[in-house]
Amino acid sequence: MKVIKGPLISKDEKLNTWKLRIVISDGSNTKDIRKKGFKSKKEANIAVSEILHSYDKEDTFDNKNPFEENNFDIDNNTFHNSLYTGEKWGVLLFDLYEDYVNFSKNRLKSSSLRSACDVISRFVLPYFNNVDVAEITQQRIVDWQAYIIEKGYAFKYKSKIYSGFTALLNYGVKFYNFPYNAAVRVGNFKNTDMKKEMNFWTEEEFIKFISVVDDELFKTYFSFLYLTGVRKGESLALTWDDINFVTEEVRICKSINRKMSQKGKKEEKAMPYASSDLGWHISKSRSYEITTPKNKASYRNVLLSKNLVQMLKEKKKTDSQEYGFKDTWFVFGGAEPLSDQTIRRRLDEYAERAGVKKIRVHDLRHSHASLLINKGQNIIIVSKRLGHSDITQTLNTYTHLMPNVQKEIIGALNIEF
Repeated sequence: MKVIKGPLISKDEKLNTWKLRIVISDGSNTKDIRKKGFKSKKEANIAVSEILHSYDKEDTFDNKNPFEENNFDIDNNTFHNSLYTGEKWGVLLFDLYEDYVNFSKNRLKSSSLRSACDVISRFVLPYFNNVDVAEITQQRIVDWQAYIIEKGYAFKYKSKIYSGFTALLNYGVKFYNFPYNAAVRVGNFKNTDMKKEMNFWTEEEFIKFISVVDDELFKTYFSFLYLTGVRKGESLALTWDDINFVTEEVRICKSINRKMSQKGKKEEKAMPYASSDLGWHISKSRSYEITTPKNKASYRNVLLSKNLVQMLKEKKKTDSQEYGFKDTWFVFGGAEPLSDQTIRRRLDEYAERAGVKKIRVHDLRHSHASLLINKGQNIIIVSKRLGHSDITQTLNTYTHLMPNVQKEIIGALNIEF
């Protein structure tokens, strides 16, 4: 008899009890033994010893049925050679989903977990109708993908649905000893979408736009987005203590999220915490969550241009005259951050007034990248400034904006021989 995994002993924090898991094999069959409800870790260790001693007496599992009352039973999450026998794995998809959510609560960003839960609960659980995970075969994945394709979603959203489903099944492979992930074997949806042309403003278009902005708050805000390329959530989470006027740079270390997991589930952050502390904040006019940035690379210091530094200095001078001003106030909003709706409305209004095409707030980030690339700036520096986790992401997004580089390449190839 051979132990191929474990013994693993862990505490169930909710029940304040201990549980064990040990996977053993006789060479042809595999048993995943789980037992729970122990009052102490010592009791669980004793149970492990008794299990090993019990199975060591036999060379095979022929005379052992772990499901009998007098033997050490396996709980409901069992895989015991079902890949070959056709038996169920004993794990319902909904139960796997609940375990996955509980496991991920302290391991994923709340926004990431919320996004995964949204697509799983909307497009996976209803379709498979709480089946045993063993019944989710590759063919059923193919059928499910056809069902999703019929809905007409863009590839990016279909890929998001697929990623959420894959993460759920990968959790089963890792912690429930499932032999494979059927979704991974089938693969992601095929991208049949026509590539959309990136929307951004040229330098001339931005100058035309900003010249008609008559509100100093929004003049500073839209200039900040265009001249730094930071994400909207990162910009709205900025507080005055994030700006260093000596080194002329801004620290990006947090972001704002507006999406709720469920209505009524948010909790107001208790005083005396500042309105810019991490966590949910609720008031009569605003509801927002201060969270960490998108990824590790998003933690960065972004250098500011001289004209932007001057605009920010003037804005702080104005804001500091407000009653109760603190350095923990938001740079763009004051005691509370600007609302997304107001920003979108003002952007559209000023674009129409200036006679330039309407773009999204996020397209100001693309406009910043376009500005730097077309001025011949190093793509690696651009990538770090944007907070991309990999330069590949920058290249995949903005290579088409680099026509001058292509010409330089051809120039370098024009050699005499």
